[in-house]
Amino acid sequence: MISPTTQASTRPALAAAAPFNWSRFLMYLASFCVLILLAGVLVGMAVGLRPLEAKAAQTVSHKPVSIEITWPVIAKPVAKPKPGAKPAPAEDEKSRTWLPQQQQDELLALAQSAYQGTRQSAAFSRSPLDRIGQAMAASGWFDGTPKVRRASETAITIDGKWRTPAALVRSQGKDYLISWDAKPMPVVYDAGDAKTMRAIIGPAMGPPTNQDGSRDFSGAWPGEDIAASLELLQLMSDKPWYRQVAGVDASEYSTKGQLTLVTADKTRVVWGGRPSKPAIGEVSTAQKLAYLQQLLHDFKRIDAGHELVYINMGTLQFDISATASKR
Repeated sequence: MISPTTQASTRPALAAAAPFNWSRFLMYLASFCVLILLAGVLVGMAVGLRPLEAKAAQTVSHKPVSIEITWPVIAKPVAKPKPGAKPAPAEDEKSRTWLPQQQQDELLALAQSAYQGTRQSAAFSRSPLDRIGQAMAASGWFDGTPKVRRASETAITIDGKWRTPAALVRSQGKDYLISWDAKPMPVVYDAGDAKTMRAIIGPAMGPPTNQDGSRDFSGAWPGEDIAASLELLQLMSDKPWYRQVAGVDASEYSTKGQLTLVTADKTRVVWGGRPSKPAIGEVSTAQKLAYLQQLLHDFKRIDAGHELVYINMGTLQFDISATASKR
């Protein structure tokens, strides 16, 4: 028989209870309290923002809000004043802008329309400024969204990067204004009405449009022929004979890779491939420019008085038959 003492010694010893970890509990409790506090701050900001805006709107002037746009200006070289001469009076921004008054009025009306409908309680919120910025960005006059800010209680200013007019694209009897990076701009003329702008004739594709048929100003005019024509016009823009160039005929670029200059006298000078990548078998872009300079020197005209001139070959070539048929 086993004695009571021996039997008790064979029972497993009970494990001692672990002490409560107060430090970990307090750490979790503090984290939870911080989260509750942050959530309360965020909710308070969201709930309290509108009453604050409404209070601000009640305490300020109720005069109409004016909108001012920083217009693009014509860069003029700074001339040194002659000794003893009176300084020229400073020109204001409106007198130096290239943007016509009609387009200025249209842009201001567009900005005012975007601002209209703003509740008095929301007059100092960001939403009306965002609406104005979006309207200006979609207008076709700016690259990107211009900066719209509140200058005072009753004044909003708009300042952004303007697209620079480069040429017209003639399509379906209309001349569409585009910038140097081929971005469409809002102005449209009847073909030939804008005498001072060079035209790109015969584009492979028409003006870009949105799904609803409205004009799309967000991207470049599609087609390499437009980019190649703009590259050629920019290359010639500082040359002495540029005034004789009325435009670029790009109608054969998609099929032959060929651009042709159209002169102010309605004669034609075959240029050839894109300036940055002349076609195989052509002379270099530098040689073409040298030919044009030679024609200007010898004949005072880049067409030498002929209806058709080729400057993309090894030697200058004149289509005498075309000239004779016009006489």
